[in-house]
Amino acid sequence: MSTHKKIPKKTRLAVYEKCNHRCAYCGCDLKYEDMQVDHIKSVYANNDASHTMTEEEMYSEKNLLPACRQCNFYKSYGNLESFREALTSTLMRNLQKTFQYRLAIKYGLIQEHIEPVQFYFEKIGVKID
Repeated sequence: MSTHKKIPKKTRLAVYEKCNHRCAYCGCDLKYEDMQVDHIKSVYANNDASHTMTEEEMYSEKNLLPACRQCNFYKSYGNLESFREALTSTLMRNLQKTFQYRLAIKYGLIQEHIEPVQFYFEKIGVKID
C-alpha cells in the first residue's frame, strides 16, 4: 500500500482555486483550512495493475480535487463512478430503511429527488483526465 506524501502549499492553493473554493463533489463552500485534497485516482488503489501511476501522476494537480470532509470520507479510495453509485444506490437504500427518514417523508419534511448524481466540478466544467 502506498503512503501519502505531503502536498506542497502551492499545489494545495491551486487545488483550492480549481472549484472556486467549493467542494468538487457536493459544491459546498470550503474554507482553505477545512479543505481536504482528494486524489481522483486513489493513491491506495495504485497497487492494482489497472491503476498504476507514477508518483508524479498521483500528486499532479490533474489528479487532485478540493473536497469537504464528508465527501472525501464517503468517496474513500473509490473511483468517481463507484462514489456516484454509492451515493445513488447504497446511501439512499440505507437512508430509506430508517424510521426517521420514512417519518420525515410522511410529514413532508423532506422530498425525494432521485436523479443521476452530477458532481459540482462537472457542473462548472472542470475537466479531469
